[in-house]
Amino acid sequence: MKKDLRDIINNHIILYAESADIYVLAVDSAISSNLHVFKNRLGHRFIDVGVAEQNAFDVAAGLAREGATVFVFGISTFLLYRGYEQLRSIICENKLKVIFVGLWCGLYYSDQGYTHLQIDDINVTRSLPNLNIYSPYSILSTKYCLDDALEHQGPSYFRIENPLPGSDYLDAHVASNPSTFKDSNALAILATGQSVKRSLLASEHIKSSLKLDIPVHPLCDLDVKRLQSRTQEYVDNYQNLLIVEEHLAFCGTGASIGFSSSLKQAGSRIHCLGVGDLVVRNQTYDRALEFHTLNIPGIINKCLSILEG
Repeated sequence: MKKDLRDIINNHIILYAESADIYVLAVDSAISSNLHVFKNRLGHRFIDVGVAEQNAFDVAAGLAREGATVFVFGISTFLLYRGYEQLRSIICENKLKVIFVGLWCGLYYSDQGYTHLQIDDINVTRSLPNLNIYSPYSILSTKYCLDDALEHQGPSYFRIENPLPGSDYLDAHVASNPSTFKDSNALAILATGQSVKRSLLASEHIKSSLKLDIPVHPLCDLDVKRLQSRTQEYVDNYQNLLIVEEHLAFCGTGASIGFSSSLKQAGSRIHCLGVGDLVVRNQTYDRALEFHTLNIPGIINKCLSILEG
């Protein structure tokens, strides 16, 4: 049975919390973040501040100043935008070790109205100083990102789309070695989060039906400096790169990669497949993926149009 990504995160935190000074804060989200296991095991390290995002970051900052590592859980759009001033001016500016786990990113809450949609967070967070940004795509990549965040001497942001067992997060790790490129270098896909699995399925379909090999390379680290260094070999070695993500296409990961490559005036032609400017309110998640062509057929069609062009 496929695992719940929230449990993967919480159990990983518990492993460290047994021997480290770690606290977990919830913003009226103990149930939706599945924090009952941590609460039952380490109740003295658990705080639910209620519907008070600014207060949560203030409390987290105070604990972090005393040497603690603090995880803050909640619905991403509320955490980021309601607590943005505290996150920017107190936590990020002072390199405090606060790791905030933003759940239900991307198009997941397409049926809840615009206030719940988290489709521009990469654009917002990549401008914050000292902040590591993670968008895991699998169970193993989630653990890797958690280990990296716990070693980072500063704040981190986890972008989690749909953590439930029925999601498109992968169980296995996808090997991606940019130093070993395919014979055909016409096009490669760089994807984040659940878009990695859909891109892999699209690539498999194209290979089986058209005998075209389009490799898929997952991206986990999305903060500006590391994203630039880890994607440079792809930019140098593929004629075209398609970046697939559940985020506004014009200001997400693809835009960041495109900007970096344009400064060098060389490399791949960058194509961005993400959420369009027009956002339709109140539709199902699957319908939203279809509308923005972020489903498997949409990725296939985008790849073929790039190759034909």
